[in-house]
Amino acid sequence: MPDLTTVKDWSIVIAGIVALVTFLIGTLEYRRRGQYERAQSFVETRRRFLESPVFQQGLHLLEADDPKLADLPVQQRRSFLGFFEEVALLTNSRQIKKEVANYMFGYYIELAARSRHLWSGLDPDSPYWTVFRDFASEMQGLEDTRPRSALRF
Repeated sequence: MPDLTTVKDWSIVIAGIVALVTFLIGTLEYRRRGQYERAQSFVETRRRFLESPVFQQGLHLLEADDPKLADLPVQQRRSFLGFFEEVALLTNSRQIKKEVANYMFGYYIELAARSRHLWSGLDPDSPYWTVFRDFASEMQGLEDTRPRSALRF
């Protein structure tokens, strides 16, 4: 029969192993939860972008930098550009990875940045559009820097 000291020593070892395993499982679950939350945030953002009639109309006109863009109400165009700023904020807060933002929205951000008609009546150099300008530059810098198969939430 083992003495009390041996039982105590084994209890400490077993408790340490259980604590370590619990910590590792908790850490893994925390990472999975973070990935899930990022994916949810991305899906909600993407759905809003693709399903909103305002954005659909803007995207259709933006493809060709159609002069009709200038006829859209200023607030609608601000909302359209503001959406890309929201994507920038989600990216800056690490809710969406930069590579994913670039892959899913970069094309449209580049079109919006270059569009003469979208910016009609808006000052693209205004300090209020700094987030958009910086994000557009950053997205342009990410073009073709990473294989698309490496994209992950």
